[in-house]
Amino acid sequence: SEIYDMTLIETHHGTINLTDAGKAVYQSALAILQTQSELDAHIMALKGQSKGAFKLAVVTTAKYLIPKILKPFCIEHPGINIQVKVGNSEQILERVKQQQDDMYILSDVPEFSDIHAHAFMQNKLHVVAPTDFTGPNHCHLAELQEFKFLVREQGSSTHKALQNYCVQNNISLSNIMLIESNEAIQAAVAEGIGLAVLSEHTVNQSTANTVKELNIIDFPLVNEWHAVSLVNRPKSEVNDAFREHLLSYGAVANQ
Repeated sequence: SEIYDMTLIETHHGTINLTDAGKAVYQSALAILQTQSELDAHIMALKGQSKGAFKLAVVTTAKYLIPKILKPFCIEHPGINIQVKVGNSEQILERVKQQQDDMYILSDVPEFSDIHAHAFMQNKLHVVAPTDFTGPNHCHLAELQEFKFLVREQGSSTHKALQNYCVQNNISLSNIMLIESNEAIQAAVAEGIGLAVLSEHTVNQSTANTVKELNIIDFPLVNEWHAVSLVNRPKSEVNDAFREHLLSYGAVANQ
């Protein structure tokens, strides 16, 4: 085929290749499709704003944190229709790529060029054990490396934090059970199946003392909750107001 009186495709020994002109047309087509995708996301965002909707997506560990954050914000802004999506890290990152929401709350900030990220609150990770645990305590994590550890799936921020700490300190947790749910991990620890590293938001959400925190050197590990928004998302007063609310809430909580 041809365009601008130039051949786009050529054959050589039975194989089909793009000419330089063909490559240029192909790259332009990709750019057009990307622009169309961004326009679609922009229009959808504007439609959501016109309906007073604010779309928030959070990773699973943050779901225990969000109700406490939302309550004062909803009281102050009663007319806003807030829609909350919850998913694991992989699912939320895919939503960021597809520009599906107004704001995201995660620990690990993706290395995307088209986002803004604001750290607003500490996320503390504790080593927890069954309430009747009589093993080592007031010690280094290395003294617990022979115990079974229940951990979240690869890609979760808690898994990454624990993995990075073990690499930095030459610790090998060889007896690991992967469980893709904070609640299931806490329940398994309570049953005596093993130990775990959990966010304080997960541990504190239960009114029953089902597990106990161990006093481990260097713990709690501390990372940050981040509010992530999209550069190409249309400007929104609600987005700005919620970001300021997060920063204020986090400043008080971190004290």
